[in-house]
Amino acid sequence: MHTWLIILHGFLIGMLISVPTGPVGFLCLRRALLHTKRASFSSAFGSIGADLIFGLIGIFSLTSIHDFYVAEQTPIRFIGALILLYVGIKTYFNITSTAISGLQKYEHVGNFASTFLLTMTNPVQIITLPLVFVAIGTGVRAENYGDALFFLAGLAVGAILLWTLFISIAASLKKRILEHHLHYINKFSGILITGTGIYIFLSLILR
Repeated sequence: MHTWLIILHGFLIGMLISVPTGPVGFLCLRRALLHTKRASFSSAFGSIGADLIFGLIGIFSLTSIHDFYVAEQTPIRFIGALILLYVGIKTYFNITSTAISGLQKYEHVGNFASTFLLTMTNPVQIITLPLVFVAIGTGVRAENYGDALFFLAGLAVGAILLWTLFISIAASLKKRILEHHLHYINKFSGILITGTGIYIFLSLILR
C-alpha cells in the first residue's frame, strides 16, 4: 500500500510541475500545430527530463544544488534569456511553406535540448518545487532508493500523461489550420518567445 501511495504522490506532483505554461508550453504548442506529434513529444520529453532532475533534488533534499540555483539566479536567467532569444528569432523567421512537416532526427534532438535547457534555466521551477513537495508530500522514506524509484516513476507517468493530453488537444486543432495561418503562428510565436527573453534581460539590468 505504501508503494502505491508513493507512486500516487509522484503522479500528482508530476502533473502539477509539468503544466505547460510560459515559453516552454507555447513552444510545444506551436510545434504540435505546425509539425507532427513526434516533434511535440521530443520537445515535451526535454521538459519532462528536467522535471525528473528537479524531482531527484526534491527527494534527496540536495540543498547544495538548490542553493546553487538560488544563489546563481542571475547567470542562470541570463542563459535562459539567450536561449529564448535564439529560439524566438529562429521561430519568427521560420519558412512557413515547409512548416507542417516531419523532422529529421537531429531536429528532434534540438527540440529536446531546447525545452530541457529552458526548463533547467528557469529559477522559478527550483524555487517553487519545494512548495509542491511540502503541500503534497512524497512518502519517500529517508535514504530508501526503492521508494525514490517508485516516486520518480509516478512523476514521469503523471508528466507524460499531462503532456500527452496537451499535445493531443493541440494536434486536433491542426485540422483547422490553413496555409495562410502559418505565417501568423510563426510570427506570433517568435514575438512572444523573443519578448520573454528581452523581458528577462531587462529585469536583470534594472535590478
